[in-house]
Amino acid sequence: MTTGDEGHTASPARTCAGCRGIDAKAGLLRFVVAPVPPFLIPDVSDKLGGRGVSVHPTRKCLEAAVRRGGFAKVLKRAVPVGTDELARLAAEQYTRRAESLLVAARRANVIAVGTDAVREALREGKVAALVVAADAAGRREELEQSAERLGKRCVVLGTKASLGQLFGRDEVGVAAVLDAGIASALTRAAARALALLEAE
Repeated sequence: MTTGDEGHTASPARTCAGCRGIDAKAGLLRFVVAPVPPFLIPDVSDKLGGRGVSVHPTRKCLEAAVRRGGFAKVLKRAVPVGTDELARLAAEQYTRRAESLLVAARRANVIAVGTDAVREALREGKVAALVVAADAAGRREELEQSAERLGKRCVVLGTKASLGQLFGRDEVGVAAVLDAGIASALTRAAARALALLEAE
């Protein structure tokens, strides 16, 4: 099983504790073993040291790792939390990762914020990824369709209020990332958060 991330072939191979499939390290999510409950910490940034266990970042593989004992073998004990809690912890980290990428785009001045700015960026062909709040209404569908026609990624992330906080505004319903590298990382993080929370 693979997650569809681009460019994983060069990274070291790991075995998924859920489906037991072998995949590149970049295509898996590592959980680090901790001495206190819940004993497993998702390491989305891949920066934590210590013993760990990897799974595909999907609810299906996470559930299989809990149910079939993939986590328990590494922990040498029963996993004290269920799939829902582990999925929530990992999804929250991926969401924070996506939000930090939006902040980085703002600091680098490679983002268009608001309907008018996004429409202009789309017209000029500058958009690498469209970001819309889950509760955005109005012209959201029009902008999503425009982005899709251009073959651009569309990410649903947070609410108008949470996106607004990232940009120092009361509310933001839509934004467009103009940098391809940031857009790719953002899309991947948001997709993984969704895959962990959605039942399969």
